[in-house]
Amino acid sequence: MSQIAPAVEDIAPARFEAELRERADVVVLDTRDRASYAAWRVPGARRLRNAPEDELAAGADDLLAGIPADARVRVICHAGIGSRRVAAALLDRFAEVLSVGGGMIGWSRVLQASEVAVDAPFAVVQLRREARGCLSYLVISDGEALVVDPAPGIAPYLDEAQARGARITRVFDTHIHADHLSGARELAAAAGATLHLSGAALRRGLRYGDAIAPVADGDRLSLGGEAVRVVGLPGHTSDMTGLALGEAALIGGDCLFTDSVARPDLEAGDAGAGEAARQLFATLGERIAPLPDDTLLLPCHYAGGRLPGPLTATLGEVRGRVPELVLEREAFVARVLSQLPPTPANHLRIIAVNLGDDMPADDAARLEVGVNSCAARRDWAG
Repeated sequence: MSQIAPAVEDIAPARFEAELRERADVVVLDTRDRASYAAWRVPGARRLRNAPEDELAAGADDLLAGIPADARVRVICHAGIGSRRVAAALLDRFAEVLSVGGGMIGWSRVLQASEVAVDAPFAVVQLRREARGCLSYLVISDGEALVVDPAPGIAPYLDEAQARGARITRVFDTHIHADHLSGARELAAAAGATLHLSGAALRRGLRYGDAIAPVADGDRLSLGGEAVRVVGLPGHTSDMTGLALGEAALIGGDCLFTDSVARPDLEAGDAGAGEAARQLFATLGERIAPLPDDTLLLPCHYAGGRLPGPLTATLGEVRGRVPELVLEREAFVARVLSQLPPTPANHLRIIAVNLGDDMPADDAARLEVGVNSCAARRDWAG
């Protein structure tokens, strides 16, 4: 399987995901090693099989037993290289064999866009990176657009804004992410937009501070004929920051989710997690508790998985389903710390890259693995 045949064709990640959503009759062969497959795999395939490349090379018959000759086969690996070798070897065995372009990484960057109904003078589009549970937003007013927490792969944001007759004028990262790479700098440069992070990100050692317009709690950012308000939400990290669309909606970053509160240890570490949890408790009480029950929470993460539409909840709904919100401070801290899932894979390296460290071209394919685990819930760990 060492030669790549010219006849091997890729299927684009977005088309592959569309097949899965449509429940197409395809066989998905995942050629990664068994540990990687067990930790993170493509959900929703009608027929999914782990067939590691090295095991296939040693003898494919047992691994492929039961797959009919007329099958339509999709081969996926980590970054789309090994899958092409395997696909080349299987071209004569099955009716159709395509390699998933970019592998699991390419598939994990597919975005699903849904408009969010908000009782405010803004159009809001939620863009879901469902493979990793990451949520980003396009907020539009009078032809100007602001993008919050863009993922790597910026074309969908540019395309969505253009389709809505808007120009991206601002890009906003809610904090220095620990579980995924940020597309904010690339998007701001491509769109000629102003890049915003909290001033607290500078104190974390941001290496591109001269390229941002820092913001602080209470600042107002103009957008078309309207403005959004910056809301400091420290706790998950010291620089965690959200945006309020009046009292109609809060883009809450990683402070509060529809079913959980944030974990406090990804910046602070084990030693500082308790104090960060106390800061989170104060943030929830002072910044979010005063907001009305009918304020719509627009979180920036969830546990991952395919959704039929945008993920939102009113603060009233969140208050009814997140038990930590009714606890006293020390009980809150104890509960949060007791529920911490494992830290995201490669999180220290991801933080360093998002702070501005150089990243070799192949790093992106190695750094982002699995779903996020930003909540104080073990069942978010993937």
